[in-house]
Amino acid sequence: MKLDPVLLRMAASWSLNAYKEENDNAIKIENKFTGATAFIAKRKTIDIVAFRGTQKKLNDILTDLCVVPVPYAGRLCHAGFVIQHRSIWKEILKHIDPNKRTLFTGHSLAGALASLSCSKLRKHTNKNLNLVTFGKPNVYFKGFKRPMYLDNQVSCVHAGDIVAYIPRFCYGPSVSQTMLYFANNGTTVVDPDERFKKTDRGNLKKRVENHSMQGYVERVEEYIAQRELDAKKVSDIKKKRKAKKESKSETKSSESSSTD
Repeated sequence: MKLDPVLLRMAASWSLNAYKEENDNAIKIENKFTGATAFIAKRKTIDIVAFRGTQKKLNDILTDLCVVPVPYAGRLCHAGFVIQHRSIWKEILKHIDPNKRTLFTGHSLAGALASLSCSKLRKHTNKNLNLVTFGKPNVYFKGFKRPMYLDNQVSCVHAGDIVAYIPRFCYGPSVSQTMLYFANNGTTVVDPDERFKKTDRGNLKKRVENHSMQGYVERVEEYIAQRELDAKKVSDIKKKRKAKKESKSETKSSESSSTD
């Protein structure tokens, strides 16, 4: 999968903005009882659905503790996440245009809700669906390995982000996701193996700190900047090779003319 830097930057920005009480030119949908909140921003070429992440409130704590698997969206899913998602999904669905490109995004608990949204839309035209999450916990029961076949499905994990590995038992991520792993040494790895992730996690304090959404925003910007720099280097090398080739061609042509 080709990682779209524009989509990554947009997802990071909106996942951070979702923690605000209000966002200009965005529709706010929330359930006061469950605490589930989402913002829908409609743009010319894409609609963004950004869920709000954990805010350490009682309903968020109860959500995390309710780990019983329940059938939802064609899978067995974490019951706490399902309860939150169902509480606002009908209202969100009213604003979804299946013919328009749509980005679902969110940080922490919100990443789980964004994932469930794409699972619910699996019967629709998936070529327009994009999912980008940050520090998302495990959502699906491990026995159900059904891919989603989205246009983009990216899970960003900041090194040993403690939330990205829970619940540890019985649950796991979607099998069709691409993991963008921001390592503690400053590098970025696509789909790292378990051995690498285990050695890179760091101590408990570091793993808690790495869950910050602001930290994710900074690492996304660093990743995009590095990609742009690498692309420029490749472009410069190609230009030099082309110039060298043209120079050789002109030299041969000149020598041929002199001989004649």
